[in-house]
Amino acid sequence: MVKTLFPPTSISTRYDGDLRRPGATERFLRKQRQPSFIATAEQVHGNRVALVPKLPKSKKYAGVDGLLTEAALQPLVIYTADCASIFLEDRQNRVVGVLHAGWRGVHSEILKKAIQLARTKWGVLAQDVRVWLGPSIGPCCFEVKWDVARHFPLTRKRKKDRWTVDLARELRAQAKRLGLAWMGKKSLEGCTMHGSRYFSYRRDGTSKRQASIIIKKENR
Repeated sequence: MVKTLFPPTSISTRYDGDLRRPGATERFLRKQRQPSFIATAEQVHGNRVALVPKLPKSKKYAGVDGLLTEAALQPLVIYTADCASIFLEDRQNRVVGVLHAGWRGVHSEILKKAIQLARTKWGVLAQDVRVWLGPSIGPCCFEVKWDVARHFPLTRKRKKDRWTVDLARELRAQAKRLGLAWMGKKSLEGCTMHGSRYFSYRRDGTSKRQASIIIKKENR
């Protein structure tokens, strides 16, 4: 398990198994002595974000790709195998969140949607939010056709008959425009397709997923 320097945040690896299986994430959290009534997103490659209260049991939020909460000790979970997981924390310990972003989520600015929602609901200011990423596919391996590359003029590069795009750099640019504190990419490897630490759909065609989990600290 990878732990960041920030709030209680976990990123599982393939050695922890497929955490998208029923009950697997709850068992993973119990082993870490963390609360295990989780909130998960359906993950439809959109930009909708749900507000999560303290849950009496685990719940999946339909039609969303992001989760925000002000509830202490409420785990929020996103599953990935190349897409980016985006972690958010308000410096004042009011709100945390986690977002799922493939190219569609990046293009449709799910990060901006989450920040707008946090401000509307809780008055969170952009300059009080810090953002970091879990493991994701890198520009070395994220090859796309022009129908995708055309949306990313900042980072697209021609590679023979295809293009590469740097989703992490695109998200960093969005965070900068929003005035967020960018904390970088917190993973032990730069790209999920390299090495064997993480599941990668593009490398293996697998349906297995690692989990990105954030839990707000108890209120001070």
